[in-house]
Amino acid sequence: MASIQFETTVDLENYSIRIPEQYIDQIPARVTVTFDDEEKPRLKLKTRKEMPSIDEIPAILDTRDWKFDREEANERR
Repeated sequence: MASIQFETTVDLENYSIRIPEQYIDQIPARVTVTFDDEEKPRLKLKTRKEMPSIDEIPAILDTRDWKFDREEANERR
C-alpha cells in the first residue's frame, strides 16, 4: 500500500487522531504512525528582498588594521 500523509490534530485526552474524511476508506486496520512536531521552527528560505544588506551584517572580525599585500598572498610556499 502507498503511504498516505496528512496534517491533523491529536486529542491526548481521548487518545485519538482525527483522520480526514477523504482517507477513511483508504486506511487499513493496521497502520504505522509517525509523529512530527509541527510547532518547531522550520528552515525558511529568504527571498532576495528579505536578505540583509552588507551594512546590516555585524562584523565578526575587525579587519580595519589588516594590511593586504597581493604579492605576498599569491606567493607559493
